[in-house]
Amino acid sequence: MLWMYAVCALTLLICLPFFMHYKKAMHYKLASAFKTLGTLGAASFALTAALRLDPRCWVCFAALMLHAAADYLLEFNLFWGEGFFLAGHICYIAFFTKLFPVSAIHLIALVCLLGLNAFTFWRWRKAIGKRMLPFAVYGVILSVAMACAIGCLSGHVLQGQLIALGGALFFISDAFVLGRLLFGADRSVDWTVMILYYSAQLLIGISCLI
Repeated sequence: MLWMYAVCALTLLICLPFFMHYKKAMHYKLASAFKTLGTLGAASFALTAALRLDPRCWVCFAALMLHAAADYLLEFNLFWGEGFFLAGHICYIAFFTKLFPVSAIHLIALVCLLGLNAFTFWRWRKAIGKRMLPFAVYGVILSVAMACAIGCLSGHVLQGQLIALGGALFFISDAFVLGRLLFGADRSVDWTVMILYYSAQLLIGISCLI
């Protein structure tokens, strides 16, 4: 338990501030290294669970490792970074549905998230412009992954609740990212994005240990 708290503290109190500091100072390699290290903390939970508790957690570990690679690549190449994120989301879909098979909660969450995406893309269609297709593809896959996370509430257990909360925070984080990408934002939004993102990944990682 102490180890779990230590990893969370390392991610939120050391990796996050150093990432923000070095990014502001335009030391992008160092910034990306600290950003990636934070996600690797969550991956360590999934790895431990895969080795000792549940082999299904190897899929979650794969998702987090792909996201860690995306964290590094995003600071240099948006296309490759998003590609690794999409691959990680697909692994998340496989992991969540393996733990908690598709139910009515999954479908309701999916309809709501897709509807929210459609409304947002329509509202911001001028700012999105010719990028609509790649944004829409990412939005659909993200919605499916996060609907599968929220659908874990169907299990009525703590593990599912942690995953659902993590999925909701992940979706909100990406919504902030989209707004920042299209319209710009101050550093307070950058902090919000990363706090939500790391919290989501840590919650999903911790769920593997439950």
